Amino acid sequence: MAILCLLPLLPLCAQHYAEGREFQLGAPQMTYDGPFFRDSLQVQLALGWKGAQIRYTLDGSLPDEAAARYDGPVTVREDAQLQARAFHPCCRPSEVVKAEFVRYPGPPAVKSATLNIPPAPQYPGQGATTLLDGRKGSANFRDGAWLGFNGTDAMLRLRLEAPPDAGELIVSCLYDPGSWIFPPSAIEVWAGDQESGLQKTGELAPPPPGQDTPSGMRYYKIALTPSNALYWQITVRHFGPLPAWHQGAGTPAWLFIDETIFR
Repeated sequence: MAILCLLPLLPLCAQHYAEGREFQLGAPQMTYDGPFFRDSLQVQLALGWKGAQIRYTLDGSLPDEAAARYDGPVTVREDAQLQARAFHPCCRPSEVVKAEFVRYPGPPAVKSATLNIPPAPQYPGQGATTLLDGRKGSANFRDGAWLGFNGTDAMLRLRLEAPPDAGELIVSCLYDPGSWIFPPSAIEVWAGDQESGLQKTGELAPPPPGQDTPSGMRYYKIALTPSNALYWQITVRHFGPLPAWHQGAGTPAWLFIDETIFR
């Protein structure tokens, strides 16, 4: 088993360690205010090991020794998938740390927000307003920032104060197969000038995860047809029964949503 290259009492570059690259660096620490930002966001990375370099990418690719070198806070101005790892000539590269950041212009002015079916009683959040409060849920789906639905679609109905100046809608969901939480099978966006007679203005069908798909947050971006509508309906369809490769195969999957963003 690899030994973390963190203890200052160890010889930094003893010959037999260097040749075998036996030690593995500890992963950098990542610090930031939150995954949502309006104009820009600064991300700090730290390791505290002399001679080590931190390399990072912003496009979700795995950083190698040719990636950008961290020399100070990274300023994020657009959506980004930041990945970072540490390198040292005497050690194996560290594990990767990563985070995803989304530009968030703020919620629209809402006259009313309702759900067609309430979430499961153990994951109620604050009802429909949970999906418009700008609060990102954590990896702990019990943190009160998520709405959980078991085997049912989630439908958010909105009446806005003014038409949104938006070209896309982002729906934030969770994928945690160990907890039987799966991505949506489809997302549909409807809009209109009256509560009845809405027209579909955007849709997305995310690819289903495979057995090796990593868990984590998912941001689904749905392009919207330009609209001056005040009435909106966002339908997030549940995955359906769990797939054959899952230990709970055939039972209904959970759907967890924490935010919808007009942008």
